[in-house]
Amino acid sequence: MADFFQVDLDVLQRMTRTLTDAGDHMDAALKAMSSAHSGQVGDAVLNRAADDFQHTWHYGLGQLQQMIKETSEGVNKTHDAYKQCDDAVGQAMQKINGEAMSGIDSAVSAATVRGAAAAK
Repeated sequence: MADFFQVDLDVLQRMTRTLTDAGDHMDAALKAMSSAHSGQVGDAVLNRAADDFQHTWHYGLGQLQQMIKETSEGVNKTHDAYKQCDDAVGQAMQKINGEAMSGIDSAVSAATVRGAAAAK
């Protein structure tokens, strides 16, 4: 079944980090453009545009960061669930392989002993 459905756990973790980093970068950009720095960007038109951008995105960034946090938590839970499932399947396969090999070893031993006894 693993041939048909696979999840790349490393990609899930990288996606989480990328989303978090994007939110952090936006936050840093907005802080750099905060009203404390108003009037320092350039001419009056550019300063107004920077202020408008900062005010417009302040609320949006909060919403975006909340969604990134929720998405990251979901991805982390999904990652953990897939890891647990993968580990459980691996352990089950080892158990099955161990039992199967034990049965095969027993059958070979029995056949070898009977075959050797019959040849005598």
